[in-house]
Amino acid sequence: MLESKERRFVLLTTSIASFLTPFTSSLISFAIPEIGEFFNANFIQVVWVPLSFLIAMASFMIPLGKISDEYGRVQFFRLGFIIILIVSLLIYFSLNIYMLIGLVFLIGIGSALISTNSTAIISYAYPQNIRGFALGINAMSVYLGLTIAPFLGGILLQYFKWQVIFLINIPIALTSLLLSFFSMKHLNIKQKATKLDITGTILFTITLLCITLYLSVSQIFDWFYMIYLLFMSIIFFIAFIFLERKSSNPLLDLSLFMRNRTFTAANLTAFLNYTSTFSIVFVFSIYLQVILKYTPFTTGMILISEPIFMVIFSPISGKLSDKYGSREIAAIGMGLIGIAFTALAFLNIQTVWDVIIPLSIIGIGFGLFSAPNTHSVMSSVTENKFGIASGTLGTVRFTGQLASIVLASTILASSLPKAMLLKLFSGFENSITLTYFNAFISGFKEVMLVSGILSLIGVYTSLLKTKTDNSIVLKH
Repeated sequence: MLESKERRFVLLTTSIASFLTPFTSSLISFAIPEIGEFFNANFIQVVWVPLSFLIAMASFMIPLGKISDEYGRVQFFRLGFIIILIVSLLIYFSLNIYMLIGLVFLIGIGSALISTNSTAIISYAYPQNIRGFALGINAMSVYLGLTIAPFLGGILLQYFKWQVIFLINIPIALTSLLLSFFSMKHLNIKQKATKLDITGTILFTITLLCITLYLSVSQIFDWFYMIYLLFMSIIFFIAFIFLERKSSNPLLDLSLFMRNRTFTAANLTAFLNYTSTFSIVFVFSIYLQVILKYTPFTTGMILISEPIFMVIFSPISGKLSDKYGSREIAAIGMGLIGIAFTALAFLNIQTVWDVIIPLSIIGIGFGLFSAPNTHSVMSSVTENKFGIASGTLGTVRFTGQLASIVLASTILASSLPKAMLLKLFSGFENSITLTYFNAFISGFKEVMLVSGILSLIGVYTSLLKTKTDNSIVLKH
């Protein structure tokens, strides 16, 4: 076990890493209008820039977690930074939108390597009785990335070309990479090398790619027209399950889900959480700027009320989960989120405080939820499963993010013409005529209500715990 000073350096290194992924994702989304104008690209082309990042993250978290388990988590953690460093520099020389999409996809793979190993390394370095606090600090870094990105992006894009948002990754990634050679020199986290389940990895990746593509592009084209992707994902997933049940060294240990109810419930709750909350920036940016006529700067100042409270409460909830257990604190967080969303669904917004207060409550709820929920996932498995558990949780989170955007845009699409919705989503349209105001508000309230219901369901799933069975039995 590492000494206290060594653990703190490990936490610093992984926290910088955890900052980088959401920071990059947010900057990419923020820069979409500038990128589209630079390449003279249409919406369908431009939207693939942020989607390529999310697809890579959602598709490769588990396979890379499994590979890292077997061949060394620290080594693959460092490889993620190396990929980001090289590709961020190459992006500066992108010749067209398609080259940029491919390079951003590679950054997503590098980010997947970092994300799937950060949580696993923390879980290995910190004993269970103080792990929650460390995971809280790590979660706080994620929210700092989400908080800083829009403001820094606005400054950078005002004075420089869009390429600089990728160049800013270089000093951040380089700092964490160099730190890892000092903080993790005594860590050799890998399991006994076994034969890699290549076929299972391919089937699983294709399954996630197909379902992610279906969720991503069906709003652009048509749900029925793209349904073949859904059928393909089902076929490949069935083949994957059949193979994994027969494999002596499966990519995904299905017993984690079938016999470990804590693991299953915590991942399901994380999916519900991200599905209900991730579309907040998308929906509220339109609502505040178009309906209430606030400037982008003022909108940013209002929306920051959510991540600020995430930052404040994440380490607090992590510490509380060490002392009192994870499930109840995470459930309280989901309850607060559900109440705030439900209030927004029925509240007639009159002042800016009618937005700030519910968003602040959502931020508090998210801060209370994230670290304890992660603690539940990681503490429900043994050390040799940390990598795959971390990868599974990451995949669930990014799948929830995609589902959140699809859900919100589908509900709004029932109120607004799809063409206008797509323009608004890409950032190329900044206003809605008076004809659509009431329709948008109706769709907005439906989004809030559905998000509230999903969050309240998450209260129940968060409280589920493992019974005495073949899985690990925990206090959490």
